[in-house]
Amino acid sequence: MTDKQENKISMFLSTEQVCVDNTATWTTVPAFVTGFGTFQSGIVGIQILSVQQETDLKGIAEDKANKQTALISSALIIAKPIVAYANATNNPQLRQEVDYSESDLIRSRDTEVETICTLIHERANTNAAELVSYGVTAQMITDLGTAITDYHPTIAGPRSAIAVRKQQTAAIEQLIKETNEILTGQLDQLVVLFETSAPEFFNSYKNARIIVDLGERQNTWSGTVGAGTIDNIMDAAGNDTTEWELTNEGTEELKFGRGADSSDMGTLVTVAAGVTETKTASELGASGNKFLNVQNQGLTEGSYKVVRD
Repeated sequence: MTDKQENKISMFLSTEQVCVDNTATWTTVPAFVTGFGTFQSGIVGIQILSVQQETDLKGIAEDKANKQTALISSALIIAKPIVAYANATNNPQLRQEVDYSESDLIRSRDTEVETICTLIHERANTNAAELVSYGVTAQMITDLGTAITDYHPTIAGPRSAIAVRKQQTAAIEQLIKETNEILTGQLDQLVVLFETSAPEFFNSYKNARIIVDLGERQNTWSGTVGAGTIDNIMDAAGNDTTEWELTNEGTEELKFGRGADSSDMGTLVTVAAGVTETKTASELGASGNKFLNVQNQGLTEGSYKVVRD
């Protein structure tokens, strides 16, 4: 959902709670009862769509992460014996082609991981007979090929997720519009009946109908970061003890850090898609650094929300 949608839904929920707390007051007016029932149904529909949207995004991100982990594991268990074989046979070119650590692969971009693992698979096939004495079996090579095949479709996952998210956001917007029409066209018109007879309910209802822009809180920053770029979130993160709540609202893995300038990533903290991490400023970068930055090494746009405690 967008910040605007979240603000509107918060207003819906506040208004609903005021009405629930004063049920005995308005049940004498059948039209209000009917309108409120439709209003509540709209809220339930919005919440269902919202949960589905979050579930879809997290599911795509988790599937990609799981298959990438399986791929890297299958590749490394073969790559290391190939390195040993290359060293024993004085073949520096072969060693260079396959000598990657787990951290090397984790830091690589999605397409690079696939390319590296495919090369390892090819070199394993080429040297399969010689690698038997190094503990590499035909099944291990087959398993790596399967892991590559399973991983490949997930690279495009974030792009399809963005399309799905846009469709669901549009559906939520339409339902918000319909639900808001119930408020403005029916309940707002009928609540005046209680201005004199139940002023406490009337005033509480009017107050609940005020939309508070939650996205503009002083200590909250939301935004997007383009593929393959570093963006500065804010430049006043100098207090080492401040806690930062880092939320990855998109489908690409993001990295956060407190640097010396707007391009320095400080101490990288990786936050997976759909995940929230809480870190102190000192955990994000050295004392004296004050630029809170976000990095997206993926192929599609990322989305984040940062809250300062």
